Amino acid sequence: MSDESPWPSRPDRNEVRGAAGVASEAVDIISRPVQGTHEAISGTVFGVLRRVGLGPASRPVQVVHDGISTGVYAAVRGISHLAGRGIGAAAALARPGDWRPVTGTPTGAVLTGAVNGLVGDHMVALDNDLAVPMTLYTATVADDDPHAELPGDPEALRAVVADHPERDLTRLVLFVHGLGETEHAWRLYGEASAGEGYAERAASATGATPLLLRYNTGLPIADNGAALSLLLTDLWRRWPEEVARLDLVGHSMGGLVLRHACHHAVQTGQPWVGAVRRMIYLGSPHRGAPLAHRVDQIATQLSRWSRSRTWGEFLDRRSAGIRDLVAGVSDTEVPLLAHASHHAVAACVTSSAHHPLANALGDLLVPVDSAGGAVADVEPLTSSHHFHLLNDPDVHEHLMRWLTAEDEPAS
Repeated sequence: MSDESPWPSRPDRNEVRGAAGVASEAVDIISRPVQGTHEAISGTVFGVLRRVGLGPASRPVQVVHDGISTGVYAAVRGISHLAGRGIGAAAALARPGDWRPVTGTPTGAVLTGAVNGLVGDHMVALDNDLAVPMTLYTATVADDDPHAELPGDPEALRAVVADHPERDLTRLVLFVHGLGETEHAWRLYGEASAGEGYAERAASATGATPLLLRYNTGLPIADNGAALSLLLTDLWRRWPEEVARLDLVGHSMGGLVLRHACHHAVQTGQPWVGAVRRMIYLGSPHRGAPLAHRVDQIATQLSRWSRSRTWGEFLDRRSAGIRDLVAGVSDTEVPLLAHASHHAVAACVTSSAHHPLANALGDLLVPVDSAGGAVADVEPLTSSHHFHLLNDPDVHEHLMRWLTAEDEPAS
């Protein structure tokens, strides 16, 4: 991809219009395999009638049936698109401030993140207003507003980050979420940590300034990595202090995005990568995710049969980000950042990491060996699933041990 971010600022962004577009596209996408199944069943029924000698009598009925069903499905899609365009047009006429942005609430942000994970690349191609732009946030101390978007203006940025005098602006810790998530995911299972997520704990334990990324997880992982690399370079130019140390923490897909970001930075000479000291992966599928691979196989099989082809096409609409999870990251093409130390937590649903089924089941999404990959320092998290990794007391302890370790100068 080019060195220009593919997600420029959208001052005309209207999320209600975007939601209407997503809804109408969903009706279109879902109706097609339903129609295909309907046609396959009716074709079978009329075929049986022909074989038993009722072909001439059933022919007019089939013609009428096919015409009506095709018209009904076309009407459903047409009405859906008209409604979507109507709502979008009405939303475009609204004045700023007439309603709160969909992504302005944690629930809206989470739902939008999930939709982007499924079809985020299509949303970008359609220029949908709900396509998530890559954005950095910082953790705050206000319970009603746990995260604040970093402003673009350098003076405004200084005002936001300098509001916490106890934080060291020369040291940053960046948290990158996984597929279908947002920065709010790091506060999942907050009751297990008294409501304090990893970002807040890192800030209190190390004095570092925590940053959280929100990004469109439906886009190719390599593209997101390159975009993050450029975003950090832009941040480097605007940051109030010279950064001496940057630690990176990624959950699931987020770890792979971080690997690509560091690789892009090394290849293109971005200034921030020299400050990276620790890279921590929480359930990142370095060697791929079997579930993503299985979906890929099912889509291929369904596409081979005429009666199920539309369902194969339905599964083929899954995002590029999901497809990239099939293989993970090549250690040869995207090696671990040489001058940083690398650590991982691999969860498994079994009570022991040495259980015969520990690697086969993994955390239900990522096998233990894939979560470790080429990383030498891997800590197990037993009796836990993939999303426990987002906020778990044991992971808290591992993170703080790695993040509070003595800084090591870059080679």
